[in-house]
Amino acid sequence: MLPFLTLLFATAGDPYVSSGFLTIPAEVKLGPMSAVEVDQKGNIYVLHRGEPGLVKFNKKGEYLKGWGNGMFKVAHGLRVDRVGNVWTTDNGNHVLRQFSPEGELLKTLGEVGIPGPDQTHFRAPDDVVFSSTGEMYVADSGNGRIVHLDANGKFLSQFGKKGKGNGEFSTAHGLGIDKQNRLYVADRGNNRVQVFSPAGEFVAEWKGFGNPFGLLVVNQELLVSEGDINKIFHFTLSDGKIAREWGNPEMLKLPHLMSTDKKGNLYVAEVNGKRVQIFKKAK
Repeated sequence: MLPFLTLLFATAGDPYVSSGFLTIPAEVKLGPMSAVEVDQKGNIYVLHRGEPGLVKFNKKGEYLKGWGNGMFKVAHGLRVDRVGNVWTTDNGNHVLRQFSPEGELLKTLGEVGIPGPDQTHFRAPDDVVFSSTGEMYVADSGNGRIVHLDANGKFLSQFGKKGKGNGEFSTAHGLGIDKQNRLYVADRGNNRVQVFSPAGEFVAEWKGFGNPFGLLVVNQELLVSEGDINKIFHFTLSDGKIAREWGNPEMLKLPHLMSTDKKGNLYVAEVNGKRVQIFKKAK
């Protein structure tokens, strides 16, 4: 990991300062960076629209391996579950895939290349998050719904439809979940974050910041990446108010999905930058 450009983009009051970028080896054919995830051991996974589509680094940022050559059509979402397995969403192929930490394909949810609105198919899934009990919520953007699955991927319920009203979505793009299992949905296109109970009941909408791309709960805040104006917004979970905002087009190149490690470092996948930028908390 090469910590170049440290502090170059920082401005007074920013909660994070750049410590550089994850170093991608030359053998990886880079594409737009969609998602990054850090597991409990500190391993870093990156999902991008190049080859191989999924790449893994150790906690020092040293490249370990990559897999998924020719597998992804539109690589999008990436999360690690409670037992360390890696889940991805493939927006173009309409499926979720579960991999072991070593890259073995364990499970595919949905049918590759076949979209659908029923209990066994998806249409352009964008993101997935896990509850405290291991259950899954999937942002099934093409169908305008959130799909609730058990830990094995079995359908439990769904909510939402295309639209602009409460509980409706233009594009259910990114997801976040807190310790109470409240679900946060980046309703991209409707310029809002919607908040739901674990059962899918509408709780609130948060607006006034632009267009949400990626979501991440960090302590008592929800971080929202705004890819149109290249900023990160911090919402207070208790009241949905904007606590702070930072970033600019020089610092961020279309920030997308995000992750944190145990030290509190923030990892941001940048679509147009084709990079993962690492931020440390400002002192």
